Amino acid sequence: MAASSGNVGGTAGSSSPRSARIQMEEALGKLDITEEEATPLVLDDREEEGTKQKWSLAGKVLSRNFFHIQTISSILRPAWGNPKGLLFRSVGRNMLVADFDTQRDRDRVMTGSPWHVNNNAVILEVFVDHMRPSELKFDKLQLWARVINLPFNLRNDVSGKAIAKQLDKNASSVLIDPVGGYLRARITVDVNKPLRRGMLIDSAKRQSTDWYDIQYENIPFFCFSCGRLGYSDGYCPTPGSRNADGKWPFGPELRADDGKKSSSAGNSSKEQASAQTSNRESHSSSNAAEKGTEVTSPAKRNLPSKLNKRKMPSQWVQKKGDPLTLAITAGEAGKDTVIVTNEVQNLGGGGHEKDHLEEEEPKKKKPTPTNSETSAVAVMQPCLEQ
Repeated sequence: MAASSGNVGGTAGSSSPRSARIQMEEALGKLDITEEEATPLVLDDREEEGTKQKWSLAGKVLSRNFFHIQTISSILRPAWGNPKGLLFRSVGRNMLVADFDTQRDRDRVMTGSPWHVNNNAVILEVFVDHMRPSELKFDKLQLWARVINLPFNLRNDVSGKAIAKQLDKNASSVLIDPVGGYLRARITVDVNKPLRRGMLIDSAKRQSTDWYDIQYENIPFFCFSCGRLGYSDGYCPTPGSRNADGKWPFGPELRADDGKKSSSAGNSSKEQASAQTSNRESHSSSNAAEKGTEVTSPAKRNLPSKLNKRKMPSQWVQKKGDPLTLAITAGEAGKDTVIVTNEVQNLGGGGHEKDHLEEEEPKKKKPTPTNSETSAVAVMQPCLEQ
């Protein structure tokens, strides 16, 4: 239809509006259009000579949530290596166009998918500015797939390519991982279809047809109910049914293990390590208290960094030059006991009000009347402590 429209536009100057309308009706399937609708507008939208060429990609974030273009660009720019001249612009809801200065940068990003925005897939397509929005499909995603647990006699180039072509007829970069022993290939999946969970191979040597699981590297969010990308099972428009064990048809086993712990597992490990450290400190503190050795007590931890000597509790005050040694011992419920070198005091008990960590500051001098005859002499003499 695009070609027909172009022909109409090209012959509009030499044909009448009536003939143009007839040609348009034929191109649009015998639709009855008016003479004004059949009159095309001829535009010369070619770029001027000397205009710098841009290499662009159009992208869409597969998510139910809305992402601002600034959020998308702040995530994708560093992930793409911050190439020189990279510009982002919004062209719709969760849709963007990224302009590159070089074809090399554009192709590198295109072949490096899948890209994520908060674990949501970013679908990319090569973009030119004379495309219409309806021509952007955003239905293909390139990623790495694995076929695991292959027999040893199938771990070769010939068998590997045959297996990869079964996954995707345009599969590329087919290889056998020497460590994991799985087949690895670059394939393109249709985001409107469920992810493929496995494949059957009829082996003449094994004399059986066996099922082999498929896993995907760096796969973004997908639905465990229907196996499609872009949403979770809670929002699935075509939910599946659980099996006898209560499991969905799809699950996390489709994710290839890359040796990295998930964020939830990492947080759990941190919490466990923190709890173990806390238990060790509590155990060592109780042991040290029994032996009378110095420990770090809650009272010492809660002391402010800069103590105000005038507002300090008397039980925390010690004369300058006297060593201060604190230890926690068993006391009454809700109370700790502080051992201070030569005597024991409760945190809630009294103490010596005149004891200080440092010497008391001298009290301020009383102002000398300006009209006094001895004012000059009084200023020169130090004030006596009251």
